[in-house]
Amino acid sequence: MLAPAHVLDYLAAHEIAHRLEMNHGARYWAHVARLRPDYERSEAWLKAHGATLHRYG
Repeated sequence: MLAPAHVLDYLAAHEIAHRLEMNHGARYWAHVARLRPDYERSEAWLKAHGATLHRYG
């Protein structure tokens, strides 16, 4: 809940895509892109700031 809304939306899309493809192959990423066309922005945010989400408190 501490991430920006676009990141939370991406994480939801990521998990929904796994309902269709249980891997990270090309078809999986096509589903993610269909749900969140700007998913690369959220992935970049997570790469840069994701570890700080575990430092609460």
